[in-house]
This record gives sequence, structure tokens and C-alpha cells, in this order.
Amino acid sequence: MSSNTEYYTPLNAEEDQGLRNDQDGPVQYPPQTRFSPSDGFFTRKRIYALSALLVALAMVISLLAFGPSDPAAYVSDAMYSTFSKPHCPSHCPTDPFVKSGLMYYGQYPNDTRWVPFPHEPMDALQHPLNSETAIDYNADFPPEAFESTCPQYMKMVAEGSEDMYWAQGKTVLFIGSSHDRNNIEYFCQYVNGTYKSRGGHTAGFCKIPQYNLTVINWFLFGMVDGDYEWFSTEAKPYDFEGRIQTFMLPMMREENLSDPDLIIETSLFWDDGFFHKARTAVASLSRRVFAYSDRLALQRAQQYNRTHLDSPFTYTELVWHRSRIHALIHYTRQLYGPKIPIMFRTRHFRFDNSWNHILRVFQLDQSVRAIAEELGIKLFTWGGKLEGHTNEFYDGDQHFKKGPVTWLFGDMMLFYLKRAITPGCWQCHQWRD
Repeated sequence: MSSNTEYYTPLNAEEDQGLRNDQDGPVQYPPQTRFSPSDGFFTRKRIYALSALLVALAMVISLLAFGPSDPAAYVSDAMYSTFSKPHCPSHCPTDPFVKSGLMYYGQYPNDTRWVPFPHEPMDALQHPLNSETAIDYNADFPPEAFESTCPQYMKMVAEGSEDMYWAQGKTVLFIGSSHDRNNIEYFCQYVNGTYKSRGGHTAGFCKIPQYNLTVINWFLFGMVDGDYEWFSTEAKPYDFEGRIQTFMLPMMREENLSDPDLIIETSLFWDDGFFHKARTAVASLSRRVFAYSDRLALQRAQQYNRTHLDSPFTYTELVWHRSRIHALIHYTRQLYGPKIPIMFRTRHFRFDNSWNHILRVFQLDQSVRAIAEELGIKLFTWGGKLEGHTNEFYDGDQHFKKGPVTWLFGDMMLFYLKRAITPGCWQCHQWRD
């Protein structure tokens, strides 16, 4: 055995006694008598494990004694705003638009409100439904019904109210489609602003001089990822990365506009459209290829064309769309910083379900809601409050006309702008609509 071995060599009685009787200084054991890591119960590994256990126990005791009492305090920021209930400062108003309710129209368009149902039990009917006194069909909403509604911010802007001082110099950016463009243009007309179009399928800017308030629309062709021939009549590039760099950012500089205080994004209807075009292109290619092979394959391609083009989206199509939505959100945060308040505008339904359009938009909407939940992004649920209001479409398909729905849009936008710029309010809990 080598002299530098670390294994313990037992001493006999005489050797041990001789060492203990050494007259000079304390007992000195030779090198080979050092403690062995495999000797006895307290091995080196067990000592290390016991030390780690004691440290962990001390940390737990410290957290219990001095840490936050709310377990939500340990949740990551992304999940914090979606799943937990962080403390909401008293100056932050309750969000009425995430509560179940109904539309109030009133006599004029600017009377429009979203009225949440009260938490307290509503008085039950005291008479049979078929009696003359059971229901007053001419009754208006009682005054107390409006106690939990959003302030009529859009009407205040239109009237030039000093109560809207907080909107001074603020900017809201919508990244979306014609639905956002129309809403912003109508909003601008109602509040006596100035709307400047840089192309219906490019961008538009609404400026309200009295407050130096700006509302912007960037138009996207959905989440398409290349310059496909499907959009041959439009100006390239078609993907959002190319459009933002080529058109939107230079226009922002030309208009001398500041970074946004709130961003509201969406991508649903155009995606439904170009997925349909992609399926058509695949089916057409299949027919051309199969036509040179055999008649049975050609029949199969024709059957695919009839049954698959109008079918619901497949799982892999939705996965592809989700990856592009993730990319858009990441891209936006790279442009304006990771803490920029972002919302996602959810769907409204089309007039009918031809080609399964309603079903497909519903699928896309469910998908992006899940992404919003994952990334802590709030929802702008304007469209969901208008389901069934198809008489408001000016084109008999999907576009709302100017009117009451515009005032709902304006109040919602301004409510969330105020929440975005008020310290401590953006992270307040928001129930899913």
C-alpha cells in the first residue's frame, strides 16, 4: 500500500499508548490514521447530505416566517397576471368588460354601454310570466344598473372634457385588420379628430389635437410567412416582419410619432382566408400531379378538394398559426420592450357559417386565447360582446357599420389605455371573458 493512502490503519494497544505518552506537545497521529470516508455512520457523503438538508430546512423556515403570505407571490410574472390574484391598488378600477353582462343601446349611439350583471341576487318575479303585470316591456335599465359600468370616456373626449387630462400625449397602436381600421376611423369622426390614411391595407393614424392623443392602425395580411401569389394585388412584402420594417416603422418616423403606451393585436380572419388559399393550392397541385399518373389518384384528389377545403382546421394548421402568433408577440416586445402592455383582440362571428368560416375563426380564437393565457396577455373582447348583432354588418358578412358598436370600442380602448398608464394597475388580475 502506498504511503499516501487515505485508508485508516488501526493501531495496537502499545503503539497507541506510546503516542499518548509523548512528552512534546499534543498527540500527533501519522498520516495513515486519517479518517476514512467509508468508516462508521458519519461518512463524508452523509455529512454533505445532512448539511444540505439543514440549509434547505432553514430556508423554508425563513420563508414561512418572513416571506409573503400569498403563494401567488412566487408565481412568475407571465402567469402572475393571468392565474393569480395580486393585490390591486385601490385607485385601480374594476374591469367591467371581463364581467358577464349585456349591451345597453339607449336613444343615441353615444348612449351605448356594456352593463355587467350585479353580484347581488336580482329580485325574482312575483307574478306568473303570462300575467299582464309580470314584465314591464317598456321599462328602461334602472339607474343602479350603470353603477359598475365603464365611464363614458369616448363621450368625454368628444366633448373635450378636462377629466380626460390623463390621455394627454398618449398613443395606442392596433396591429390587425380592416375591423381595427374601420373602428379607428369611425372613432376619429365621432371625437372630432383627424384621420390620415396611408393606404387601406397599410396603415392609418387618428390624431385628437386637444389631447395630443393618437390611435394607430397597422394592417397585416394575417400571419402569412411569405410573398405568395394569393395576395398578388397587394403591395409586398406580405409577412408581418417585412411589412412592419418596410411600411409601418418608416411611416411612424415620418409622422413623428412616439412609441405606443398600449398595443392591441389580432390575427384571425385573414388567416382563415389564406389557409383556405393554401389548401386550394395544395389540391390544385395534387390534381396536376395525379393527372399524369392514374385515374384513381385523380378521383382521390377531386374528393379531397370537395371535402377538405371547407373542413375545420387540422391540429397541425393550428400549431403553425400558434408559432406565428408567438413570433408576432416576441417581435413586438423586441420593438418596444418586454414590459409594453399588450392585448389580443378576440373574435366576433361572421354572418353565416359558409365554408365553416365561423367554426374556423372560433378555432383560431381559442388557440390565441391559450397563448394569451400562457404569456400573460390580456384580452380585448369587443367582438364577443356583439355576437348575434349581425344586423350591424354593413356588408352582410363581417364588417360592422359606424354606430353603437363604435362607442363600445372607444370606451374599451380608453379604459385599457388608462389602466396601462396608471402605476400598479396593469398587473391587476383579469378574469377571462
